[in-house]
Amino acid sequence: MKPKFHEEVIKVQVGDKVYLKAVGNNARGRKEVYIREDIISKVGRKYFEVGDGLRPLKFRIEDKQQKMGGYIADWQLYFSKQEILDEEEVSKLQWEIRKVFDTLGKIDLTLDQLRRIKTIISE
Repeated sequence: MKPKFHEEVIKVQVGDKVYLKAVGNNARGRKEVYIREDIISKVGRKYFEVGDGLRPLKFRIEDKQQKMGGYIADWQLYFSKQEILDEEEVSKLQWEIRKVFDTLGKIDLTLDQLRRIKTIISE
């Protein structure tokens, strides 16, 4: 039997600062991650809105997913900029590690580097 984990309940209030990361088509063609800082402008029972413009962005309270009406989301919502930066660093490090090890040829690492990597992955 799997243990049940209590998911963190998101408490949002009008005026809370949030950070939006461009994803999908909104991120296409960008060399760097695009982060936009905004403020929660409206909170309902199921959704909350971010921004005051002509088309504020709607997100579900239960999972922070953007409501798009069948389209692909353009933004991911975070409550701290550091979350985005950490996620991007993890992604970059994973890519760099895969690049080194996802090869059929010789791995260009010293014996000492290989031993340290083995120690880390054996834990």
